Amino acid sequence: MAPAAGTITMRWTLAILAALMFAGLTQAGAAKVTCTMNAISGVQVSGTCSVKNGAVVAFVGSGAGSYPLAGTNITYTIDANTKSMLFECASENDILTIDSAIYSGQTINNCDPPLLEFRGCSNASLVNTTFTDITRSNAAPSNCQLSQYGPCVAVIGGVNQTQDWIFSVSKSTFTSVIVSSLQASAISRLGGGLAVLKHESVGAVQAIVTGGSFTTTSCDLGGAVQTTDASLKVLDTTFTTNSAVDGGSIQFKDTTAADESAQVKQLFVQRCTFTTQKANLNGGSISVYGGNVTIFDTDFTFGRATEGDCVYLDSCASYEQDQIVNNKWTNCSPDFTTLCCPANGNVWSSCGIAGPDECSAPVPPALCPAQ
Repeated sequence: MAPAAGTITMRWTLAILAALMFAGLTQAGAAKVTCTMNAISGVQVSGTCSVKNGAVVAFVGSGAGSYPLAGTNITYTIDANTKSMLFECASENDILTIDSAIYSGQTINNCDPPLLEFRGCSNASLVNTTFTDITRSNAAPSNCQLSQYGPCVAVIGGVNQTQDWIFSVSKSTFTSVIVSSLQASAISRLGGGLAVLKHESVGAVQAIVTGGSFTTTSCDLGGAVQTTDASLKVLDTTFTTNSAVDGGSIQFKDTTAADESAQVKQLFVQRCTFTTQKANLNGGSISVYGGNVTIFDTDFTFGRATEGDCVYLDSCASYEQDQIVNNKWTNCSPDFTTLCCPANGNVWSSCGIAGPDECSAPVPPALCPAQ
């Protein structure tokens, strides 16, 4: 019998509530900051950051160094390109929300930092924000260091993050986000819309994406979203016409999978739609490297890749049949394997999951094991 969707959802909910309860206990004196910024039609970034019970700080693109937000442990830096903005958090307690920001018509070069970057921020979120017509070009000034991120948002863990932490994106849209000349290389750019990396953080990280959309986004790895050593939860989100070298919409990577003492990273997808996704290598919609995968109540329609037209798993350990429930798989691969046998309410009009041969042997649907 297939588990109820709420059973596995509850596992995530309890984990998140535990993290938030801990945050609440440790944040009695935390500063709360809300920032809103605009960078429209190629114009430099400008906006305000409001500290609760404190000052309202106005800023405009200047590229003139880092500035502290009074009453907080947060500093911000506007890059010399006058468009990209970095927030750095020295405390795990401060709460930073980017709300109703608008980015449109921006082109940054191949060495510029992403338009929004967070480092060491344990309680940061992006809400009601839009990115439209954003391009990372091939241009690279002489002797510059190439960026490893897509053009929109990068979240990088810091050594100050000793406790588990969360970064969330809700009700935000990413439309026509382009990384020029997609390529697999030593410096492959991560996440057309969002990249989240545990990096130097000691605490575990969960990235949560809810109620948004990614439309015509691209990047080398993860056309819309890329995570490295972070758990990822995606709810009620639409992915349309996205592309990448690997992971047409999502690339999920757990580099600690071989370490038995490391916490297993979780990819959880529920009530999402993936339509017309493409990857040159693996995972037309989603590519998974390590970790554990749960997919509920999600529609996949038309995916193309060398391996895994819709979903690619590089390890059999990532797959548990009772965690793939009530999904529709349309115009993925015509070649059925044991990963696509009828079970748990899935509608397999095509084979949506590919993995290693030892758990993904070819089999006609009529010869699948009885349920």
